[in-house]
Amino acid sequence: TIDKPHMIVNGVAEEIDPGRGTVPIITSGRTMVPIRAIVEAMGGTVGWDGGESKITLNARGNQVEMWLNRNEIRANGSMGRMDVAPVSIGGRTFVPLRFSTDNLDARAEWINSTREVVIIF
Repeated sequence: TIDKPHMIVNGVAEEIDPGRGTVPIITSGRTMVPIRAIVEAMGGTVGWDGGESKITLNARGNQVEMWLNRNEIRANGSMGRMDVAPVSIGGRTFVPLRFSTDNLDARAEWINSTREVVIIF
């Protein structure tokens, strides 16, 4: 849920960014999230390469690579573009949720009335 520090995973509330109070936000019409807890809830892993400012998501047999402040995305080796680049806010990396989930064989559904995203995987 936008501006809320918790997510529900299979009926259990968890902090999105434990101990930090980080919340999903909307930037340029896109939901941006600190992605680690979401990918880990899917059974995946998140990597960070500080030298390249690269985020690597591995889940469900897929690999997604994104770079801070760049619109490029590499999904399973194929390059593409996003309309919103990952950013660092308060020392936390936020990525566009839909591009991340779509490329990890998951589906993100926006519920406007509650300002929340349901991820189905």
